[in-house]
Parts: sequence; structure tokens; C-alpha cells
Amino acid sequence: MTANATGDVESLVERAEEEPTSVTAEDVRPFLEADDDIVRKRALDVCQAVGYVDSDRIAPLIPDILTFVEDDFLAVKHSALGAIGHLVPDEPDAVAKGVQALTRELTGETPLTRFLAAKSVALLAFERPAVVAGHAEELVAALGQEGPTLPESKQTTFADPDDPVREEVGKNVAQNENARELTAKALVAVAETDPDAIAPHLEALRPYVDDQNEIVAGPLLEIVSTLAAEDYAVPDGVAERVEATLPNGSTQLQARSLRALGYLSATDAVDTVRTVAEEAEDDELAAFAADTAEWLESVDDES
Repeated sequence: MTANATGDVESLVERAEEEPTSVTAEDVRPFLEADDDIVRKRALDVCQAVGYVDSDRIAPLIPDILTFVEDDFLAVKHSALGAIGHLVPDEPDAVAKGVQALTRELTGETPLTRFLAAKSVALLAFERPAVVAGHAEELVAALGQEGPTLPESKQTTFADPDDPVREEVGKNVAQNENARELTAKALVAVAETDPDAIAPHLEALRPYVDDQNEIVAGPLLEIVSTLAAEDYAVPDGVAERVEATLPNGSTQLQARSLRALGYLSATDAVDTVRTVAEEAEDDELAAFAADTAEWLESVDDES
């Protein structure tokens, strides 16, 4: 490491941005070993830039990058998580060695921390669901992370150029919800391959079945369908929450809800399902609801 490490790493950052395929792991490694937090942070920025274009060039550094995922310096942590997010698709087995640290950060201290961690965990769940299955408890806990409250404003959108505080809080709100959405999708990937890993957590997942964020609720409905179809015991109250998503849900969410109610044999929901069949503007949804209502009625007659 030279005396001018800061200047040298900035030159490497510039090179990585302009010509990423000219950078090698050995170019970066000395800066990751530096004592200065900013130098290490900028070295991780190089890993992000190069990994986005050519993950092979940075892959040898994955063990080093993973050591920074829980760094006390937030900027270092975020750059490390960002780099890992680019590397998971091509190097899932190498990244999987850091799954424990990654899942811990799902409940990290900031919305951005949680979003960056959730991106990597979700990608890993898609590639190696068995690796993530052992950390279902951490995934479930991540769904309960609350973001900041958006200040009251006459503006109807998060971003307000005349209110930088509101704009920043809006970004944090979006990051927190994106983290929850990615975590929900990761849970689906695990449930589809290892339902035993998710079944013990169904009670904890129950509050999110009718989550206000449909991108969270939708995957949870998929999990209910998957487990109910395999005859896992579904806790009391789940069917009622599924039914609650029908009146105002999107067409896609309603279809998922109908499927779940069918697998649950939720005979108490037949009137709500019949209403969807009669009022749905989408012909396919209406037909699906009618079929589901008939199925539930037949189940009720047999019981």
C-alpha cells in the first residue's frame, strides 16, 4: 500500500467506471486490506462497478467482501452489500458461505441496509433455496420491519423537490417496502422447495397475508396455497385474512386469494367468492371465482 492510498483508490474507481474489464481482483485487494475506512469503502465501490459488468474478475474477492457485510462503518457495509448483490447470480455458492451475515442484515439498522441485504438474500434463495431455508426465522422477522413515517404534505408523491427532508424519508419508505417485498419472494422460493422449513412459521406469517403492500401479500398467499396443497396444518385465522384480500385487491391478488381459499377448503368464504364471480370485470377472474365457489359449496355439502 502506497502512502497516497486515497489518491490511488480514487484512480482505481475512475478506471473501474470507465473501463471495468481492465480491473483485476489483485488491483483491488490491497485497498480492501487498508486501515482507512474510506479507502476500503471506495475499494468496495470498485467491486460493485466491476462485478456489475464482469463478476468473474471480482469473484476471488467474495470471501473478503463478505467480511465487510457487518462492518461498523455503515458506508462500508452498504458498499459490500451492493457488491454482493451483483455477484450472487454468477457465484451463488461462494456467496452462500456468508448467508448467516446476510440474513442478519435483513433487520439491519437502516432501510437501505435492509434493502441491500434483501436483494442478495432473495437472489440467493432463487439460486440456492436450500441454503436460505435454514434462516427462515430471520426472513419472517424481516417482514415486520417498519419504515419511517412520511411527513404530511400536500404533495401526492414521495419525491418533492421543494422538500428535501420529505424526499429523503420517501426514499427510506420505498427502500423498507422493497426489502419486505424481496424477503416475501425469498420465502416463496424456500417454501416451494422446502415447505418443512416454512411450515413452523405460518403463525408468524399470518399477519402479512393481507398486508397493505400487495407485493408482500401476494407471495404470502402463494405460500399459503403451497402448504395447504401439501396438507400442512394452517393456523386458525389465515383463511379469514385471505378472504379479506378479495374485495379490494388487484385482479392478480384476487386470483391468488381464490386459489388459496380453494386449497384451504375455506367454506365460510363462499359468499365473498361468489360476489367476486358476479362483480369481477375480468372474465377469467370471474370464471375462476365461480369455479372456486362451486368447489367450496361441494366441500361444504360433503362435510
